[in-house]
Amino acid sequence: MTLSMEQVSKVSEAFHRFEDGLIISFEFFYLPNEPLAAQVIFHARDHRIKGNVWKKVKVIVGAVEELSAKIKGNQFNSICSGVRILKFDDVWCVEIDGNYDMDADPTSLAQIREDGELYIIGRQIKILEIED
Repeated sequence: MTLSMEQVSKVSEAFHRFEDGLIISFEFFYLPNEPLAAQVIFHARDHRIKGNVWKKVKVIVGAVEELSAKIKGNQFNSICSGVRILKFDDVWCVEIDGNYDMDADPTSLAQIREDGELYIIGRQIKILEIED
């Protein structure tokens, strides 16, 4: 299930970190005999393709250790500062639109916990392009 950092970086680059995209859904779930998992579906422009081509991308985090969603009911679902998919030791962190320095990614989970509004921390990651 888990991708390499190189594979994750290629997806992130192809979709420009999902900037100016949309969050379609955010959910967490339990599969039989599996630990907690979470997924986010994004709608984002695919910059690998010439023109204005948008796709849905599903990011699944398995073996979730922590998730946080500080969201207000009237909050927009557009992504302003991007999605960061980071690896810290043996865990992955998917962080959405946190309030960080625009020139640098967060350097620790503590920083994400402090400044992040929507994030998932888990041991596995999978990214899929999905059809409408």
